[in-house]
Amino acid sequence: MAEMVIPGTYIEVRSEGLISAGGVSTGVVGVIGTASAGPVGVPVVLSGMSEANDLFGAPDRFAVPTDGANPLTLTRALGLVYGNGGSTIVAVRVASPRATAARFAIKDAANNTVATLVANSPGTWANNIQVSVDAAKAPARITAERQTTGFASLMYKRVLPSPQNRLQVVRGDTRRVDSFVIDYKSVTTAETVAKNGGGSFQLGSLPVATVPAINSVRVLDASGNPVRAYGANPPAGVVAGTLIYNIAVTPAINELRINAATGVLTFEATQLPAAGQTVVATYGVDHAAPAAGHVLVTSWNGQLDFAAGEAPRVLAADVMTASYGVEAADCVQVTLNWGPRKEIYTVPDGNALAALAAGSGLVSVAPDATFGNAKPATGVAAYFGTGSNLGGADGADAGETEYAAGLASLSNRIINIVLLAGQDAGAMGTVLVDHLKATQDTDFERLGVIGAPGTTVADFLGHHLAEDRVVMCAPGIRQTDGSTLPPAYTAAAVAGMISALSVQTSLTNKAINLPGLAHSANRGEQTQLVQRSVLTIVTKEGLRVLKGVTTEGVGAPYSAIPTRRIVDYAKYGVRSAANPYLGRLNNSRVRTALKATLDAFLTGMVQDEALTGYALDVTATRAQEIAGQVSVVMTIQPTFSIDFIRVVMTLQ
Repeated sequence: MAEMVIPGTYIEVRSEGLISAGGVSTGVVGVIGTASAGPVGVPVVLSGMSEANDLFGAPDRFAVPTDGANPLTLTRALGLVYGNGGSTIVAVRVASPRATAARFAIKDAANNTVATLVANSPGTWANNIQVSVDAAKAPARITAERQTTGFASLMYKRVLPSPQNRLQVVRGDTRRVDSFVIDYKSVTTAETVAKNGGGSFQLGSLPVATVPAINSVRVLDASGNPVRAYGANPPAGVVAGTLIYNIAVTPAINELRINAATGVLTFEATQLPAAGQTVVATYGVDHAAPAAGHVLVTSWNGQLDFAAGEAPRVLAADVMTASYGVEAADCVQVTLNWGPRKEIYTVPDGNALAALAAGSGLVSVAPDATFGNAKPATGVAAYFGTGSNLGGADGADAGETEYAAGLASLSNRIINIVLLAGQDAGAMGTVLVDHLKATQDTDFERLGVIGAPGTTVADFLGHHLAEDRVVMCAPGIRQTDGSTLPPAYTAAAVAGMISALSVQTSLTNKAINLPGLAHSANRGEQTQLVQRSVLTIVTKEGLRVLKGVTTEGVGAPYSAIPTRRIVDYAKYGVRSAANPYLGRLNNSRVRTALKATLDAFLTGMVQDEALTGYALDVTATRAQEIAGQVSVVMTIQPTFSIDFIRVVMTLQ
């Protein structure tokens, strides 16, 4: 309450009467299993089976697993969860230490590794990534190249002059940002040289720069074949003549003089191009020194020249950032294909590929420390994992340690039902029980659903579980092609069923969506399985759950699945209703509001028929008030389902 000094009306709003219990989830399923793709150990909330297949890959053939011994479990189980009503599913992929990510090394022309491409996640999925390296069809774009030392040149060449190019300097001492106008020493390529009014061949771009590595002139015949060549890069079979730039020197045989100022070409008298012949030139074009606020970029080597006093300074901690294009001829196109997905990167070297592919949905790229600045060789078309490249492996033989870690990743999330895909109580029962007890202690209660061990009724009856939070399922599944799946996959279907039903609804006699049963239990076997608390699927007007039980045992408080779920729902709801009162006043007014909030929640459970009734009392003695305690005592009466109908017929 504000201090009342100035006369006026002071209003304090007490909001306890508006507090209500938040929504309580009942059907969130956590599924842990092995897969051929997707992140390992990361919980993923799925939107549906389509996303599951896209992210984790389709299951392999159960009878002929990819690794020869261990079928993948995750998406196989997810299909059964979704097929039986599951809607909110959190999936976690697990993998053994044998899991590896597929790789591919990009090489240069000398067979040195320029960059190594590594699949974004381990698994055989990446063995289907095709990589090709071809001549670039377009220039590369270098974005936000950052330099803090040197400042003598850009990293890549040849620079493509473009209005989109940008260069700026952040001054370290003043934080001023200087953006420069870019001028270029450029290259004119394959210019068909025309004659001037005096009959001499004259280059069109001036002034000409003396660049021995670039400047070249060719004389072609009427068919376009080279007759003579001068300067750099002569065509095969043609002896290169010499370019001279001293206008005081008369060209000798196989010499051609270029007047850098006028662009006029002077041939040796006997080598003047004949009628029908064409002169083609490639040459550098010079530029005047940069004016204030300008930077001069030499396109063929990336050299930078600034006006006096405007160059970046290392001692001032200046930072130069440049974005620019690189000529297609100096780049390659790296293409990754995986199913319908295609990624294309146009780059000059391995370092640029790593930067550009940082957002790839398929791979990460590590440039080579020594040869990362080399241009990749073209003519590559291969798959990840081929040749000397490491192939991907799924790690399908994940064991107790990996499944326990997968469960741990769900420990602090709201999960109502947890399923170890493809696992049975013999192999993973202890792992599941340990997780359920740990999460119960941290107020994240949940059910665990798992397959019965083995394949026969005797195997099923031999289990050793007696837990109120574990539902164990049998028998296995017979698929439409006649092959069978173990009871672990029946458990997946049951998990989907539980998630789709309200907490008070029993699974007993409910139809289940399965193609068939690997074993059809007779009446005697059904009796034994019920007595051993095995949730059994039977043939009865289709396929149905014989009795919805936990493994706690016949007659135990939580032997019926709905009882366990109702109590957990009540615990979540009571916490949701009571937690907003923490830190509020411990007096009769607030306690009355707390009781009203709890009353509203429990009344809702009665109206939903999860409870048949309840008693509630919220009190605090003076000692409890001093200690900050409130005593909430409630008695709830869960609703039970009809498992047996006893009929006595009297005949007259």
